[in-house]
Amino acid sequence: MPAMPYHRVRDPDRLHALLDAVLAIETDLELTTLLTRIVEAAVDLVGARYGALGVLAAAGSGLADFVHVGMDPAAVASIGRLPEGKGVLGLLIERPEPIRLAELSTHPAAVGFPPGHPAMTSFVGAPVRVRGRVFGNLYLTDKHDPAGRPDPAGFDRDDEQLVTALASAAGIAVDNARMHAQVRELALLEERERIARDLHDVVLQRIFAVALSLQATEGRSGTDPDLARRVTDAVDSLDETVRQIRTTIFSLGAPPGPSSTLRAEVLGMCAEARRSLGFDPEVRFAGPVDAAAGGLAGDVLAALREALSNVARHARASFVSVSVTAVDGHLAVVVADDGVGPAPVAGSGVARGGGRGLPNLAGRAEVLGGSFSVSARPEGGTLLEWRVPLGR
Repeated sequence: MPAMPYHRVRDPDRLHALLDAVLAIETDLELTTLLTRIVEAAVDLVGARYGALGVLAAAGSGLADFVHVGMDPAAVASIGRLPEGKGVLGLLIERPEPIRLAELSTHPAAVGFPPGHPAMTSFVGAPVRVRGRVFGNLYLTDKHDPAGRPDPAGFDRDDEQLVTALASAAGIAVDNARMHAQVRELALLEERERIARDLHDVVLQRIFAVALSLQATEGRSGTDPDLARRVTDAVDSLDETVRQIRTTIFSLGAPPGPSSTLRAEVLGMCAEARRSLGFDPEVRFAGPVDAAAGGLAGDVLAALREALSNVARHARASFVSVSVTAVDGHLAVVVADDGVGPAPVAGSGVARGGGRGLPNLAGRAEVLGGSFSVSARPEGGTLLEWRVPLGR
């Protein structure tokens, strides 16, 4: 039905309820939590059994997200896919204005409910606008009285006006939540930059100083080979620490969230691998990896993904190092672990893992004019090397 003319709510109790609902919407909440709070406030405000907020897709047609309240988990699981913005929900997307129905199923735009979906009768909805643009729509169904009994009269004009008013407040809250998120992100970026500067300007310089001091003592170790070896090992350990700190500095300098750089993708994939490995892989880069990768980035990530997956499934390792380099005209992925070592598969030339993953990587490297190998490390474990020429 078309939107009703403006109607003033005169019941002071209902106006107090609206004020309480608006105050319940905290603008500094994380957005997903805020959307749930909005729906809960709307359900309480008009006595609805079910409520939802559908967030419009970026293109403006269909729903990108659907936050709902009132349905138990079993019902949600039996329904399966959440609404995409069809039927009466789609009507609100096409014509963003308040709508109120006594019987949802009899509306010409109604498309019915999927199997397992609870029956719904009365309906009221209103658009949520942020800075003049429709962000999403509030949907409330099944009006109930204070005792929890279905109200045969359904939602009235006061309900429609209250939902419309709450939707307006919700739009302001969503806008504020976005601004809070931006402020937090800027603060996080500044803190990451500060930590990266401190690591580079203070920590690295001190490590360099210690390493130079140790190197100066190497020549004075005299005839004590054990002391000389220990000094050399300490310098090598400091060099490795410097490489790891440089990797950390880069990851701190990279913006949080999705990124198109190969380095960021590699760091993200290694961070995700912690769940399957039980620990964080060590990551190193050498050379202009991002600039050199070009169209090979997808192949590099596929090689790394398969290598880490292979370690997680078969190696029983407690240490994994990942090296991605662009040096000497080649782009290479090297993954080493301290696990059980490779078990050659007869006739395949590829060790460990009976699936197609590693043979596929060998084939991918061959197509690109490169090489692929899996071998045992002298100190135990496995070394995987995937290498392809640059500039092909």
